[in-house]
Amino acid sequence: MTRLVRCARALVDGAERRDFAFAVDGDRIGAAGDFEKVRQSFPDAPLQSHGDEVAVVPGFVNGHSHAYQILMRGWADDLPFERWRSDALYRIVPRLSPDQVYWTFRLAFDEMLAAGITTVAEFFYLNGAGNEHARRAIRAAQDAGIRLLFARTWMDAEYAPAAFRESVAEARDRTSALMAEFPAVHVCVAPHSLHAASPEMIRECAAFASERNCMLHVHVAEAEYEGDQTLQRFGATPVAMLDRLGALGERTVAVHAIYVTEEEKDLLAERGARVVHNPMTNQYLGDGVCDVAGLLRRGIPIALGTDADVKPSLLDEMRAASLLQKVRRLDAAALTARQAFLLGTSGGARALGVETGEFRQGAFADYVAIDVSRADPWVPLCQQLVYRAENADVRETYVGGVLVWKRGQPAPAQAREALRDLLPQLRLHS
Repeated sequence: MTRLVRCARALVDGAERRDFAFAVDGDRIGAAGDFEKVRQSFPDAPLQSHGDEVAVVPGFVNGHSHAYQILMRGWADDLPFERWRSDALYRIVPRLSPDQVYWTFRLAFDEMLAAGITTVAEFFYLNGAGNEHARRAIRAAQDAGIRLLFARTWMDAEYAPAAFRESVAEARDRTSALMAEFPAVHVCVAPHSLHAASPEMIRECAAFASERNCMLHVHVAEAEYEGDQTLQRFGATPVAMLDRLGALGERTVAVHAIYVTEEEKDLLAERGARVVHNPMTNQYLGDGVCDVAGLLRRGIPIALGTDADVKPSLLDEMRAASLLQKVRRLDAAALTARQAFLLGTSGGARALGVETGEFRQGAFADYVAIDVSRADPWVPLCQQLVYRAENADVRETYVGGVLVWKRGQPAPAQAREALRDLLPQLRLHS
């Protein structure tokens, strides 16, 4: 049944609209515009109204997440990257049972929904023993109600834990099986990186993505040492090496892209690749600052991601993206509030290849009601959200037109119990 959503205040393409409305037809938007005009097209449709104290905005798009890393929060803070990876990530994540994966992901996905995140691209490592861990992660997303893009990692580096590694043939067969089992989920491929997936694996992954018409997510140029490693091993910079392997094109979602040359930025644009910027995690791990302004100037689609999920919040990511560009370029206009907001909504959706993040006919009806009752009345709505709003301001989150989270909704009680045996391990040994 079609229904109308009337918004006293809405943010449409980054600009405030008054008395705006959209029709929800199934899980998509059937029409959008001024309320009276939309009402004329659907005179008998049930009406849901949001008043002046609420701003209705498109659902936030999280372009890159590792949900199991919520288990590392607190006790793994402030570690140099090598220790963070070896003493925390590699020590805890490979131990997770399928049941623990499910409940960890339920906690993470519920937290994202509470922050207004309606779509998440989950970059998932635990594939070394087959697809059972992946199945449980996908079930967690389905039960939580979040829209999922499942970036199934391919990894074969000898230094990686066995729980992450598989052969090229295993990765291909298991990814195919997962796609067949979950046809409604956006399953795509994700060669981990140039240092954790062999050239043969990356080349085969690119061929698979082309055959199956899916996206290819890959970590690239996150840390400065990666460029030096790639030059020493292959005689090419990271982006150039991906291009050499046939893994740089319109399907490519380059995660991080911090240490890239001007020529590589041009190459990303020329090949039609996309980028995911993770400003909060890049600060948390001391990675560096992506040249978002430079990439945007070249027309490269960019999404924002929460990556390590220290605090899943696209509001925080938008704010950090804008402020970091101002500092990087010593220019307060380097990345405006509107530009940052679009990176977290429609721009992010475009980068990931999913029809969401905006109020237009045909897009998924993913939207968020945000409390603005305490906002200064003279502050433009977009600036209010990007520079001042918090996760706690989210009142309701809708995915496909369905209310999946509302303020006061508790996290699943079973999650804490299911993870109880794991809790003593979540600390560093002295």
